[in-house]
Amino acid sequence: VMVARGDLGMEIPAEKVFLAQKLMIRKCNLMGKPVITATQMLESMIKNPRPTRAECTDVANAVLDGSDAVMLSGETAGGEYPIEAVKTMASICKEAEGAINYSKLYTAMRNTVNLMRLNPLDTPEAIASSAVKTVIDMGAKLLVVLTETGRTPRLVAKYRPATPLLVLTADPECARQCEGLLRGCKAKVMGSMMGTNSILMRAAEIGQDFGWVKPGDKLVAVHGMRDAVSGASNMLKVLEVPEGYKPEAMEERSATADDDDDDIDEDLRDLVDN
Repeated sequence: VMVARGDLGMEIPAEKVFLAQKLMIRKCNLMGKPVITATQMLESMIKNPRPTRAECTDVANAVLDGSDAVMLSGETAGGEYPIEAVKTMASICKEAEGAINYSKLYTAMRNTVNLMRLNPLDTPEAIASSAVKTVIDMGAKLLVVLTETGRTPRLVAKYRPATPLLVLTADPECARQCEGLLRGCKAKVMGSMMGTNSILMRAAEIGQDFGWVKPGDKLVAVHGMRDAVSGASNMLKVLEVPEGYKPEAMEERSATADDDDDDIDEDLRDLVDN
């Protein structure tokens, strides 16, 4: 769901836009549906290299209200300082997320869901809620979710874990959606989802590559008993990061990625020339 304040201001009185924004964000949070707050976030940066303080506060409040993502439009599409706008928004979001008490946020979400529901939770959501509670209780450093469709990561993100959420999937489209829309989520595409134990070991290695975990740290994993079957997330595991793996330097990863981009550019040039 996108909360486009500019369009809302055309349909309802301007003084009521903030109420509609907070209401829609709250309802999306309770349903576990990604919500984007957009339009006029850093409007002054279309012409100026720095935003106004009111705009910084607006972006931070959107994050504190529960937005999964905030979006720039004219600032990057036609503005004079697109890179500065993205950097500014990213720094504001990081600062705002650092001010959140995730333990209290989880408790509030859990209590509200319990008050609102008419039927028992289904298995994937019960497992997702328990996974976030386990992370809080054990002080785990990483939460790993194996998924086919992306529903389980959405349910986990609904309860706002404070730790990074690593999503492993075989579907590139699912990976793009999870990483682009779910708060705190990093997605990786795996060649196959067969062999859960080996995939979880790979997740521990990825966590070390990003600097999220080190040997001896705990990580919590959510997956299904049956491999590569959607809608079957019914297992919660607590694992300890093993020793013996040498994390890949991020500089080497960046250099490799740049080389791959150069190769792709060469391929595109060949296609154009032909």
